[in-house]
Amino acid sequence: MIYQLLPPDNPILKSPLSDVNFDNFSETFHLTPQELYDNLIESMRTHGGVGLSANQCGLMVRAFVMYTDLDMKNHQIFFNPRIIWESEQTEFYEEGCLTFPMIFLNIKRPYAIEFSYQDINGEEQKGKYAGISARVFQHEYDHMEGTNFTERVSTLKLNMAKKKAAKALKKKAWSQKK
Repeated sequence: MIYQLLPPDNPILKSPLSDVNFDNFSETFHLTPQELYDNLIESMRTHGGVGLSANQCGLMVRAFVMYTDLDMKNHQIFFNPRIIWESEQTEFYEEGCLTFPMIFLNIKRPYAIEFSYQDINGEEQKGKYAGISARVFQHEYDHMEGTNFTERVSTLKLNMAKKKAAKALKKKAWSQKK
């Protein structure tokens, strides 16, 4: 099943999510963890993303999927994620978000992280990422906390990015009319 994405102003995107309870997951969410994983991966691919959180699709589930290796297209689901350590080393990198089409912002984030999560079977796990994988994890983790990447820049930078996006969308629409 391919989920439709919520518009940026939907209040679900501003709500921090509570932990998932695996004991009654299917009764609460009306699907299994595996079905959620499959649906989120299919939706992420269809919408052209590298990560996707359940709440972006209107599901109040503290879970997200992401490519853990962009070259190999390996992917994983993270239930109840927590960042437990961030490196002091930070870097700026341009990010986009499926919720905000055509908006790209230069975001400063820790270069490396350590995290805990539950896997698809509800088993506790820990992991470490650096570079782009750490960035994608942090971006999706923000969604779990009810925030998004547009809140990590100044209003001026966000408005400039919105104008650039509007111009690109207008140009795309014009070229499709030809």
